[in-house]
Amino acid sequence: MKANQKFITTDRAEVGVGTLIVFIAMVLVAAVAAAVLINTTGTLQQRAQSTGKEATQEVASNLKVTGVYGVRNDTSHDIYTVNTQVELSAGALPMDLTKLIIRYSDGANVYTYSYGSPGFSTSWVRGTNNSGVMASGDLVQLSFNLGTLLAPRTSVQVVLIPETGTPVNADFKTPPTYGTDTTITLR
Repeated sequence: MKANQKFITTDRAEVGVGTLIVFIAMVLVAAVAAAVLINTTGTLQQRAQSTGKEATQEVASNLKVTGVYGVRNDTSHDIYTVNTQVELSAGALPMDLTKLIIRYSDGANVYTYSYGSPGFSTSWVRGTNNSGVMASGDLVQLSFNLGTLLAPRTSVQVVLIPETGTPVNADFKTPPTYGTDTTITLR
């Protein structure tokens, strides 16, 4: 061996392999973290969409009361039937009126009416009855008979409770006298 030859020893290869292992581990951890984030994001997006649909349905599925009328047999009797005309609010989804509940209170009596006999009945003023489902543009009259006669100057609370959406108040006060009319505009 020559005297001027030097042996160069280096540890660079060992450092390179260690760095490579650490780099691969970091890439694997990042991939797992990315997969968890993507999965969580997808789940949250689905929940947000379903919550948004439910919120829209709650807000936009309301009824709008267009009129409340009282009916009496003749000019010598008080009101025995209440007719409430309703339509869907703008942007509302079709509503199944067979699931609607009507609560009536006149201070002395409280009644809860559901669809059918002896509850309330429906008749379409505008539109067509599609198995009790009211669509946009329909005008429907809800009629229910009172357990007692409704005298003049009576404050009445009527609440329409749909299957989904917020309850709608149709409160009214009867006039001081009914006169000779058999149909009385109450609201």
